[in-house]
Amino acid sequence: MDAWIVSLLPAAPVRILDAGCGDGSLAAQLSSLGHDVTAIDLDPGPAHAAGVPARRADMAAYEDDPFDVIVMSLSLHHMHPLGAALDRAAALLAPGGRLVVDEFAWDWADGAAAAWFYDAGVLLGRFDEPVKDPLARWREAHADCTSARDMLAAIDERFAVTGVRRVPYLHRYLEGPARLREIEEVRHVPTGFRLTAVTRVTDGT
Repeated sequence: MDAWIVSLLPAAPVRILDAGCGDGSLAAQLSSLGHDVTAIDLDPGPAHAAGVPARRADMAAYEDDPFDVIVMSLSLHHMHPLGAALDRAAALLAPGGRLVVDEFAWDWADGAAAAWFYDAGVLLGRFDEPVKDPLARWREAHADCTSARDMLAAIDERFAVTGVRRVPYLHRYLEGPARLREIEEVRHVPTGFRLTAVTRVTDGT
């Protein structure tokens, strides 16, 4: 259960959009708490395989009734065009609705973090052999992902940000033991962020 996301939700039931639901695990968890969850993804196959009735949809063009909460968990950096996806999120949120973003900030990783990531990946069997230029490999591998800088700026243009903090992320990427988080937290610049925002209030003028 994602305790951070759950802690931000009003009492059930609320209407939630899981935008970019992946394997559907978060949508299933939120549904189990009594929320009315709609899950969408460009490829809903993994969610369907897990028994989650996700819809095939592009966030940038998605139409629906208003939602109380929109959750983007490790999905916004894959959404293109970024502005269109966030414009739709703003349009789909009910007045006072909440945007919850749990994201990967690949552009914050430095050489030391990249080297640690690939070395740990070799030890865990995620990679076959050591990487000669970890930072170059890292940047090449994530060239198609939107940067944290751009995501944060685009969100700020469209929403009133109520909270943002940097968090470790590489251990999640590696899916390694809990000890990895402790090591990452002590040794490296955080490469993730968690953000909450609400729809902007206008005076109608």
